Amino acid sequence: MTTLAVYTKPMGGIAGRVRVYPDILASVDKALRKAKGDVLSDFVVTHMADRVVILLVYADDKEQEAADVLWGAFVDAESTVKSRNLFRASAKPSFAQMKVDDDESVPFVLSLAASDDPQFWKFLNVPETQAVSAASILLCRTEGLFCTTPEFLELFAAKETNEKGICPVSLCDAALVRTKVTPVAALGFTLGNGILTGPLDLFDNPAFDAARKRASEIY
Repeated sequence: MTTLAVYTKPMGGIAGRVRVYPDILASVDKALRKAKGDVLSDFVVTHMADRVVILLVYADDKEQEAADVLWGAFVDAESTVKSRNLFRASAKPSFAQMKVDDDESVPFVLSLAASDDPQFWKFLNVPETQAVSAASILLCRTEGLFCTTPEFLELFAAKETNEKGICPVSLCDAALVRTKVTPVAALGFTLGNGILTGPLDLFDNPAFDAARKRASEIY
C-alpha cells in the first residue's frame, strides 16, 4: 500500500494570518527534497493563508521515517520564523491521510481552506469512501468509481455554497483578507507508481468568476 498524507501547520504569517512567508516554504521544500527517493516517494509543498501545506507520498512501512523527516523540515523552518519574528497563530496543525494500492492510477483533488473548523467540509456531503478531511484539508478521489473531477468542482460553484462566503480561488489568491469570506483552493493530481503528476490549479479558471463574485458580496 501507498500512503497519501497531508499536513498543514500555521508557521509564520505576513500581516497576521494573511499569507505565509515564502522563505518558510522554500526551507521546508529543501528539507523534504533530501528524503525524496528514499523515505519519500514524492512530495509537494504549498500554502493556504498562513499555513504551510505538505503533501507526502510514501510506502506504508516508511510511516515513522516519513514523520521524522516532516518534523525535521518544520524544525528547519523555525529558524526563518524566529529570524523574522513572524506572527504565529494559535491554531493547531491538521492531518489527513489516505491509503491506496501501489499499482493504482489515482486521480484526486486536494482542497485547502483558510478555516480551522474540522467540520468545514460537511457542506459538500462527499461520501467517506471517496474523501478524508481535517481542518483546512479535504483529500478527495475522483474518476472511475467516484465522481469526475468537474462534478466535484461544481460543488464549489453552487449558489448556496458561495452565499456562505466560500470562495473558490487560484493558489496565487490563497490569502485570508476578509472575515466573512473563506478562500478555498483546489489542486488536481494523479498518483501513479508512487509519483505525483501535478498539481493543476483547478480554480484558476474564469468558469469560477461568478462564484467568486457571489462569495465576495457577503457583508
